[in-house]
Amino acid sequence: MEGSNHEASLLVMIFFMLLLVISVIKYLFHKIMDEKPHSSNAAVLVPLPPGPSPWPILGCIPEMLRNRPTYKWIHTLMKELDTDIACIRLGTSTHVISVTSPEIAREFLKKHDKVFASRPLTGVTRLISRDYKETAFAPWSDQWKKMRRVLVSNVLNRSTLAWLLPKRTQEADNLVRFVYNHSSAKGEGEVVNVRIAAQQYIGGVMRKMMFGKRYFGEGKEDGGPGREEEEHVEAVIVMLLHIYAFSVSDFLPWLRWLDLDGHQRIVGKAVKVMKKLHDPIIKDRIREWREGDPSISRRTPNDLLDVLVSLKDSDGTPLLSDDEIRAQIMVN
Repeated sequence: MEGSNHEASLLVMIFFMLLLVISVIKYLFHKIMDEKPHSSNAAVLVPLPPGPSPWPILGCIPEMLRNRPTYKWIHTLMKELDTDIACIRLGTSTHVISVTSPEIAREFLKKHDKVFASRPLTGVTRLISRDYKETAFAPWSDQWKKMRRVLVSNVLNRSTLAWLLPKRTQEADNLVRFVYNHSSAKGEGEVVNVRIAAQQYIGGVMRKMMFGKRYFGEGKEDGGPGREEEEHVEAVIVMLLHIYAFSVSDFLPWLRWLDLDGHQRIVGKAVKVMKKLHDPIIKDRIREWREGDPSISRRTPNDLLDVLVSLKDSDGTPLLSDDEIRAQIMVN
């Protein structure tokens, strides 16, 4: 037994040594290639903005891990460097450009918007977006353009917001009723946690607008959320907290399988909850509109899910695939 444990430990040590050797070779290769002289016809390379001295292979990741929250460390660093634009290297080839000047920011966000409009690819956003089939996290691509057209034309416009106003108003009434019921309970009233009440109100608005109903289950007699609704809101909050949160694996992909930050595990659980609650409703609605009674396909949509499912292209076929609908509902 001891011999087998010793062999396993030895194999793990050899594996990590191989990873280290491969990383060093890769780093040296990139270093040599970067230092090769360029031909006279090649474009002149402009030096990168000032920044902290990076470690080999890891870049400035150790400093970012030691100084949380990261944005405060970057802000302090730029003050120390006395610069409005800085370059921070992460890993072997990723450069983060931070800007504090409105004039320089305008160059990024307005003048050269198309160059910098794409979004970073991270493990968390890939999980949430079902491999980038929606709009919020998808990189600049034909898929992003397609889903953006759908949102602008059918979801994020004035007429749709006006159409869904009664659902939002109804949830506001439910929130007031819930707070009133608790504040006047037993003749003396109870303490109401406003944060939780507001979170559940937002969850109720989301469900009303997307699915046309307030509860996944039965809810509670006092108008409050049931177990399923509480799980739903908790999962949404977990995903929001981890979107674009700093993760070593996003900058050193060869460490992704270790999940050093635990983000993949935490967000994976939240996504499972969302799929458990969303997918049965979406599946039934797709079957109703596309495979059920033909009269259903001629009815007026009742919520955003109906809108997405009922969209058709110029040939009369469904515009969005099942996965695209699920992904867009997940991030709405």
